[in-house]
Amino acid sequence: MSQPRTGVLLLQMGGPRSLDEVQSYICTLFQDPYLVQLPAPISWFRKPLARWVAKRRAPVVMEQYKKIGGSSPNNAITIEQAKLLQEALSDSGDFRCYAAMAYTPPTVAEALRQSIADGCERWIALPMFPQYSTASTGAIFADLDQCIKDQCLDEKAFTRLERWGSRPDYLDAVTAMTMQTLAEAKELSDDAPHLVISAHGLPVSYVKAGDPYVDEIEECVAGLRERLPQDLDITLAYQSRATPTAWVKPSTVETLQNLGTEGVKNIVVLPISFVNDHIETLFEIDQELCEEAKHEGVEHYSRVPVFNTDASLIAILKSIVFEMEAR
Repeated sequence: MSQPRTGVLLLQMGGPRSLDEVQSYICTLFQDPYLVQLPAPISWFRKPLARWVAKRRAPVVMEQYKKIGGSSPNNAITIEQAKLLQEALSDSGDFRCYAAMAYTPPTVAEALRQSIADGCERWIALPMFPQYSTASTGAIFADLDQCIKDQCLDEKAFTRLERWGSRPDYLDAVTAMTMQTLAEAKELSDDAPHLVISAHGLPVSYVKAGDPYVDEIEECVAGLRERLPQDLDITLAYQSRATPTAWVKPSTVETLQNLGTEGVKNIVVLPISFVNDHIETLFEIDQELCEEAKHEGVEHYSRVPVFNTDASLIAILKSIVFEMEAR
């Protein structure tokens, strides 16, 4: 008897597919209670606040997107990852793979409906965030929960992976990409490169409430330290602060400024919590933070590539699917 068809949902945030979607994308982000937490007495204010923030920030953010081509590549990359993963799984079982976005099409609900139409009877939910946070994996799992309820599906038909940032194959792949960029950086300068590992930031309030993200980032960095040259200078920092509240420190911008002031001339940035390119890598790291570093005297600035559709990531995802299928 054949096994039931399995749908693999690659869960991602998404991103505006054009400049026209920027304001609505920001508004949707700020309406998510997992991303922007408000005290219960003023939770009613979430939607008007989101609309106000989106209208105010859209012009600035649109200019940033113009500098990376006018849209986020996150959606297209995830769709291609799903295609490549399905091809990789084609001789190993009956799988269908789907990109499923939290804030832009194809949404989680749309991907789930398509998977049902394609005959899937069970599902693997695979967040494209190696480390768990309430604001990323937690948020998109809440979206998935609502979709399961809305479509009257059995929760037992779903297998979920919450985190995969400490997997040896993931750490090995990140190390290999980092070593390649370090080698290239050494050819450009007589100064030894300093590695800045930049993770997406998180409000301190989340950490105080028990969010494990920072601990998981530090565990991941510890695994990389074991694999990277022992004489390599490494600094962990956090980027992309989005609200005026206190966020985890040190910030990446302050770290780069301080290193430049201290006389560091050769910096390599490793974006550790990102699998795909999007505005945080293509604009914030590659342009904004690069400018800050060079303003402080850094002469050589480079970034370790993220996976995007690299074969090493597809191999990792394939292994994860096999392990989850066997549960």
